[in-house]
Amino acid sequence: MLNNLVNRHDADRLLRKVRKLDLDPVLAKLRVRGGARVVQHWSQVDPSLTEWWAIPSVIKRWNLLMTGDADTSFPEYVAAKHFAPRTDLRGLSLGCGTGGNELLWAKTGAFSLLEGVDVAPERIDFATRAAAEEGLADVLRFRVTDVNRMTADGERFDVLLGLQSLHHFDHLDETLPRLSRLIEPGGAFVVDEFVGPTRFQWTDAQLDAANMLLAQLPEERRRLADGRIKHRVVRPSRLAMVLDDPSEAVDAAALLPGLRREFEVVEERPYGGTVLHIAFSGIAHNFRDGEPETVALLERCFAVEDAALPEVGHDFVAMVCRPRVTEAKDLPG
Repeated sequence: MLNNLVNRHDADRLLRKVRKLDLDPVLAKLRVRGGARVVQHWSQVDPSLTEWWAIPSVIKRWNLLMTGDADTSFPEYVAAKHFAPRTDLRGLSLGCGTGGNELLWAKTGAFSLLEGVDVAPERIDFATRAAAEEGLADVLRFRVTDVNRMTADGERFDVLLGLQSLHHFDHLDETLPRLSRLIEPGGAFVVDEFVGPTRFQWTDAQLDAANMLLAQLPEERRRLADGRIKHRVVRPSRLAMVLDDPSEAVDAAALLPGLRREFEVVEERPYGGTVLHIAFSGIAHNFRDGEPETVALLERCFAVEDAALPEVGHDFVAMVCRPRVTEAKDLPG
């Protein structure tokens, strides 16, 4: 309907809210607009255990596809291959959230300073406490700031990190060149990103593959956190996406072409997610126990995505890039 501006699933969700007399969150979203809604949405700091990133076997799959070794993380791989022997790098992580990814990068030992920036003060406070608890406060720092202000002030870093944050950026034709100005000559732009459909407008092919996978799962594995059973994956309406978070996947489909255009790609490692990301959404907590039966079931799920990837492509990619500056002196490695 109207290029999926709204759809019948919006009515279903609203009806459930009415039945539960739980309209306050909906009305709150209607009252808060634009950038303020983005900050409100990302002010929550509790990690979700219902999404695919909470499944240990999924993380091992990412490692395998990104680094070639299920036990080697992407930060460890990049630090060893592209940064070594440097241990004095200054880095900036965009949209750091609660700082979980930044902790992993700081632990590689490649950085003397790694700063994380975000729009949500609650998340910055959480990240600052986490860094102190891990004994990394001397390396990791976090602040609330506007990236545009940083470029205007002429700040530069050896390494810029875009870790599941760049797909929240719009106006990429202007934004990506601006981000390149944050990187020192010879520096690196390391990316780990969602590059799938804008506003999560899933393709018919990936919906078919995800629903085929879902249909093969036992009912107890499809139980949502509220007790309902997930029967199928649906394409969210554009209105629902904007109401939830105006920045979510706002121009995601243009991100990978933009990165390839604006930067020299040193290494590019796609790692799927086109099927698993949406099939496991809301039910990932049912796959976290590590029991042999669960691991075997997950391997069958991985095989379903692997078979579909030639047709549906990859929605997630890890990259190491450099600004297109011919006179730049490369980092060691």
